[in-house]
Amino acid sequence: MKEKKKIAVAMSGGVDSGVAAALLVEQGYEVVGVHLSLWKEGMEGDGGQTKGLQLPSSPSKAAKKTAEKLRIPFYVQDYAEDFKKIVVDYFLAEYAAGRTPNPCVVCNQFIKFGKLLDYARALGCQFLATGHYARIVAARPWRAREAVGDGGQTKGLQLQPSPPVYKLLKGVDESKDQSYFLWTLTQEKLVHILFPIGGLTKPKVRKIAQTQNLPVSDRQESFEICFIQDKDYRDFLKQHIPEAIKPGEVVNTKGQVIGKHFGLPLYTVGQRKGFEVQSAVPLYVVGKNLEKNQLVVGRGRESEKQKFAVGGVNWISGPSFAKATEGREGLKCEVRVRYQGPLLKAKLKVKSEKLKVILEEPVRGITPGQSAVFYVGDEVLGGGVIEG
Repeated sequence: MKEKKKIAVAMSGGVDSGVAAALLVEQGYEVVGVHLSLWKEGMEGDGGQTKGLQLPSSPSKAAKKTAEKLRIPFYVQDYAEDFKKIVVDYFLAEYAAGRTPNPCVVCNQFIKFGKLLDYARALGCQFLATGHYARIVAARPWRAREAVGDGGQTKGLQLQPSPPVYKLLKGVDESKDQSYFLWTLTQEKLVHILFPIGGLTKPKVRKIAQTQNLPVSDRQESFEICFIQDKDYRDFLKQHIPEAIKPGEVVNTKGQVIGKHFGLPLYTVGQRKGFEVQSAVPLYVVGKNLEKNQLVVGRGRESEKQKFAVGGVNWISGPSFAKATEGREGLKCEVRVRYQGPLLKAKLKVKSEKLKVILEEPVRGITPGQSAVFYVGDEVLGGGVIEG
């Protein structure tokens, strides 16, 4: 009898991960649920240190009830300390440095598909599944190899299948697609990852949860930053990096003082409000001068970019796409520069050891610190971090 595959499911307490677990149970896999206890605002002790595992939160209770409904083992992993150091501290440091960070990308790279994937493998699981709206497919390209006879003589070329190459694709539901946050995944990780709901729409996921009477079927989605409790992220910044929140001058692209701002970390490139200026036309943030504590704003075309650099690039299918950017013509693709942003036609080129993105048309809101993610059709080629 063939042994059933063992799969760990990251169960957040939401409907997506609950349905992911239910589908795998229905398909006959040996499933275990794992809920991550992560740092949230208010978990610091008197000395500023992160407290240990808290009493079960509402999401963990929902996750546990779902596991009980599905009759699968359920574990809670305390990653609060790691999450604070890796994700939250990065978030604060990036804002203090004048950039706009992407904490979900970092969490996926180092927590969910880093520490949790390692934990799942230690439990004896072949796979880690999550409720992400994305897909993974394995392609087995053919390649020519020399065929050798019994006597050692060469018998010519023979086509043989190569080891599979794992491709990351967008989720079927374009309105929920989360592939933008997954560009750091590698071949070594993709072979052990499953996205059971990536081929479904959100209404279909809700329907499955209701049909199976899962405890999470009516839970509402959260669109806020997960570690910030019931407040605007700007208030969080004011509380945790007050030394970086200093009022200063607003200048135009010629360096002329035209108004005031209330702290550089409170603004992001492309932003139109929150600063005080006297202007008859709309002005947008185009940059920051940290040395002078100045917010630089511009009008219309001044706020748009057609070329920008990307660092820390990861190519999901390996180095073949990197080589394609080294040619004279570069690599044609589409790029997304913010979550749920439009796909922009672009060309990628390597220049002075930096990846340069050249857009077909200039756009507003090319924001240092955010991710630039590259696509051809539904496939995610890879991505990197937008540089100033």
